Amino acid sequence: MSATAISTLESLIRAMTPDEAARSAAAKHRKEIEEWLMYDLDIIRMRETGSWHHGTALSGFSDVDYFVSMRGARPSASATALEELRASLSRGIPGAYVSIDRPAVRLRYFEEGPAVEITPAYFRDTDDYDIPDPDGTGWIRSNPAFHLQYVDRAQRETDGLAKGLIRLVKTWKSRNNVPLSSFYLEMRTAQYVLNNKPIIYDWDLRDFFKSLANSGLRNMNDPTNYGRRITTGTSNFVELITAKYAVEQAVRLTRLAHEASEDNDHSTAIRYLLALFNYERDGG
Repeated sequence: MSATAISTLESLIRAMTPDEAARSAAAKHRKEIEEWLMYDLDIIRMRETGSWHHGTALSGFSDVDYFVSMRGARPSASATALEELRASLSRGIPGAYVSIDRPAVRLRYFEEGPAVEITPAYFRDTDDYDIPDPDGTGWIRSNPAFHLQYVDRAQRETDGLAKGLIRLVKTWKSRNNVPLSSFYLEMRTAQYVLNNKPIIYDWDLRDFFKSLANSGLRNMNDPTNYGRRITTGTSNFVELITAKYAVEQAVRLTRLAHEASEDNDHSTAIRYLLALFNYERDGG
């Protein structure tokens, strides 16, 4: 059977889902990091958060994220906790380059395997934590369970299609180097699917990008009603203009792909989709 827009998007979702080798490498890294931090800093616990935990990670692009519960009183300046964590990991994990990348400490491994981001977290109540402010020197409140529950709800209410659409949107961002936060796009997509059921990948990829363009790429209220506004991730005017142009191009390409698909011109539809994700026709 010849390929269609839908089958092409489904194949891309499968290709961008981390394989067993990546998962094994991530598990090995976690064990090494957790054992070291228990020994060196006497951490309370280490818990997975972010896209790997949500089931929306991209093969070759997504870092594995963890919160590390720190002991003792929280320092007034989050830089203190970040530097303590960076110094410890530099001593104990020789197989990685360790650096601070707010709100976390990032480990990029010299061998194969996904990078890791470790966020120092101080327990507040239930699943509430104080973590470093990504945009400042202090602390912000965070509850990773709320966002996991929101994405899982979107997945349930769309018959298991929400996370696929999230992966497609994040693949577009990653393969085109669009300066938007993956977390921002994930929450935007989850919010979109909950308001636009049922989900059909080629229709909803087009309509999602239209909705993103219509939003003006503004910061969004946290759809879980928990935290502060979720920022786009653009750090200056040039990045915002670059992101807006990329979204406009995505609107155009997904519209053309959908029109071609409706006309049963599957080859042309696939060509537009490959352009959307910055793939050559015969490449990957």
